[in-house]
Amino acid sequence: MTRRLLAALVAAALTLAGCSGLSTGAPGDLGATPGGAQDIGLARTKVAAGQVPESEDFVAEGLYSEHDLPLEGSSCDQVLCLRTATAIAPAIDTGRQEVFVQVGFSSNVDPATFRRKPLDVALVIDHSGSMGVEPMEAVKEAARKLVEKLDENDTFSMVIFDDSVETLVKQQAVRNRTELLNAIGDIEAEGGTCIECGLREGFKQLATRPVEPSRARRLMLFTDAMPNVGATGEGEFMELLSGSSAKGMDTTVFGVNIAFGQALVTKISAVRGANYYYLSNSERMQKVFDEDFDFLVTPIAYDLHMALAPAEGFRVEAVYGVPGVDPGVSAATMDVATVFLSRRRGAIVARLSGSGEVQPNQPVVANGFSFQPVEGEAPAAVSLTAKYEGSEPLSATASWYSQRTVRKTVALTNFILGARQACEQWHKGEKAAAREVANRTAALLRAEAEALDDAPLRTEAELAGKLAELMKP
Repeated sequence: MTRRLLAALVAAALTLAGCSGLSTGAPGDLGATPGGAQDIGLARTKVAAGQVPESEDFVAEGLYSEHDLPLEGSSCDQVLCLRTATAIAPAIDTGRQEVFVQVGFSSNVDPATFRRKPLDVALVIDHSGSMGVEPMEAVKEAARKLVEKLDENDTFSMVIFDDSVETLVKQQAVRNRTELLNAIGDIEAEGGTCIECGLREGFKQLATRPVEPSRARRLMLFTDAMPNVGATGEGEFMELLSGSSAKGMDTTVFGVNIAFGQALVTKISAVRGANYYYLSNSERMQKVFDEDFDFLVTPIAYDLHMALAPAEGFRVEAVYGVPGVDPGVSAATMDVATVFLSRRRGAIVARLSGSGEVQPNQPVVANGFSFQPVEGEAPAAVSLTAKYEGSEPLSATASWYSQRTVRKTVALTNFILGARQACEQWHKGEKAAAREVANRTAALLRAEAEALDDAPLRTEAELAGKLAELMKP
């Protein structure tokens, strides 16, 4: 019996010409990933410390962004390309066979010739008492690495805040690095936490620089995201950040401290032009600043709109990996505020359920996408469809993957679903149910890692196993 699942590209006209600093090269040289969370570092840190994370610490877009998830397809000869792959497999939270459609992001930007735009950076540092000695030292180390990444074409300001705000360095060209590094070294933790104060002053410093298409303006916030003075709700912060982005000033949040406000940052980092990284240790800092820095400040598309049109007999159950959208939301339209250049190929996953067996040549879903190129050209559009093209019906117990990568992506999705469910049950006091889900999740990850012989997936299986161990009686 031959089964073939086709994720067919119907139309793909994605031309992003004229992007400053983006020289195109051979297909697949670099990738792209949605903004928002870029890791699940807080969850990893808590498990390593013997703590059961909160369910919201497992962020789908964060986990996807840590992995390279390339999809096969026609060659990518533009700055941003989208492809799809499809799987039919059980979902760990329901046990039912579901359809998973992976939307993959890629780029043909040549890393050998790529150069980021000159930057106007406002470094905003939380030095409130909640930061403590170790988190504060971690922030200072990260700030030093950031200064090292800047050159004479960049400008820099530094703002610190506790329950008030102070500008240590006004926006100026990066010349006297010793002065900047000395200012960083003198920071100590004390006082309350007025994140709003720091943001407003940081954006004020950036606003002293003119809007220039050839340059980028970005506020970089280092914090444990535990505000207790001024604005404290996600709505207030999102309004401030989105308003600043509309004026050409974007935001990157760097999280520190095990007592970190993951839910708040997950929401606010979903605004246009924003992303977020958790700095769990020196190794993570080195990777972010030495390997990823030029990419994390380089958006390549804005306002990616996704419209799902399920075929007859199917309905959308959930979409995963959309920044700011909780896993489980079943809306057929979704928006990704920003797509960034990346070393890895990112993903969004749509999950659909159907009635009865999947039949040969049965359509599954049509996906329509549109987005705004970063340099302001006319919006681009693409349509992608997926259908099952087997010679016989696919039974309710069978699994099928159109590509190797989508199998891994489904395993990662099931990891998020299982971990979130187990952690939620654990913190509600449903310990036995939590253990059962955690053990099942760990077993699934181990089996898929071995089946695919995938080292990064084995790392996730180890994390799932450690989470299950924490839930033992």
